[in-house]
Amino acid sequence: MATTSDALIAVADEILARVDHLSAVQISKKGRKYKFVNNNFQRVREEDKHLIVYPEDLDKNLSTVLAYEILRNISEDIFETHTDLCLSIVGAARELEVNGWYEEENSLVINYRVLKANFNDANRERALLFAQKVTPEHLHRAYILLYCAKLNFFHTDHHIGTKLEGAHVRQYVEEFYGEEALELHMVLVALKSFVHWANIKGLLYKLEVPNIDLDNDAIQKFSTFPDPPEELLSHVYDRYPSGTSKYSLMRKAMDILADFDYSKLVPYPQGEEFDMKWLFDLCHNIESDPVRYHLRSVAKRLSKDPVNLQDLANQHAKSAKCLLSYISLVLNVFHDSGGEFLLQNSKIPNFSDDLIGQWPDLYENLVKISNKIDEYEEKSWDSDDIVSRLFDGSRNVYDEVSKMRDLYAEDYE
Repeated sequence: MATTSDALIAVADEILARVDHLSAVQISKKGRKYKFVNNNFQRVREEDKHLIVYPEDLDKNLSTVLAYEILRNISEDIFETHTDLCLSIVGAARELEVNGWYEEENSLVINYRVLKANFNDANRERALLFAQKVTPEHLHRAYILLYCAKLNFFHTDHHIGTKLEGAHVRQYVEEFYGEEALELHMVLVALKSFVHWANIKGLLYKLEVPNIDLDNDAIQKFSTFPDPPEELLSHVYDRYPSGTSKYSLMRKAMDILADFDYSKLVPYPQGEEFDMKWLFDLCHNIESDPVRYHLRSVAKRLSKDPVNLQDLANQHAKSAKCLLSYISLVLNVFHDSGGEFLLQNSKIPNFSDDLIGQWPDLYENLVKISNKIDEYEEKSWDSDDIVSRLFDGSRNVYDEVSKMRDLYAEDYE
């Protein structure tokens, strides 16, 4: 008769067997492949770009071997034509594995015991021999490129894009590897593989993005990751997180209109839908805790309290539409407001008969004021005198935005 301990061992063996079986399971949904990776079903993309790690046995040097193989599959010549880039990638891959800096929630990084792959001994020796040439400078470059890519992700939801995108990525690639590297496909493919291997949350934490959902163990691991350059830290808040650009655009547009020389003459409509408090309040919250509002905050578990962006958009849909329509009308009537460049943004409605038809009285009033301003400018009056002559105390964009600036003064410091 089996003892209790024997029964428990049998149950444990059964569980382990089922987990092992899951590691080989692959499912398809809507044409996309998913594998059971890191205790979850994750989408499989570009399987030849997966970095394999085995932190349980670092002597196997699997990250080094796999990084080398990934580069070799891109091009046999890449080790000759872009030696320093390859050394940066191969060297950093090893550091990611050793220090636990890899992306555990990304199917582009897989543990060896899950994959159960075999490796060619000859390729292994070549990879380890090549890795001996890695220097601290190679690693320094790799870490900066990882930071640049994660900053791109924070702002745009893309690490690299379909080409080398992002001013910082391009700046450092050119500085490290030459201008010609910016347009080479093999460099693009190599970097697109590499930058996904590093842990998103860990690097955003190092970039001082607040309130990242990172446990103490991960914080401890990333305490040894080299700090980012001050230049990159200073650009974290240049843009709103991915998924929130519409709100940033609207507030920026309203600020520009308020700074227009004739803003006290530009009428601002009455009505609840034109109350800007919701916008300035939302922008304040985004700036205070940007990761909550990131497009991938839920999927990547970036925040403990993520915001549902679709619910947010639905909540403010009517007001957002009215504000964007107003912005379009004003910018198209007053051609020297300073915000003309914003009309290139697809989120701002096209100037059309349909748009005018939705706001006929507002449009007529805007044109009337613009024509009066033109008349006085033709007489060589300066803007201050024109405002003094035409200002009648009615509701205007300058006063309404000024109220919001006073209310959220700390956001303008």
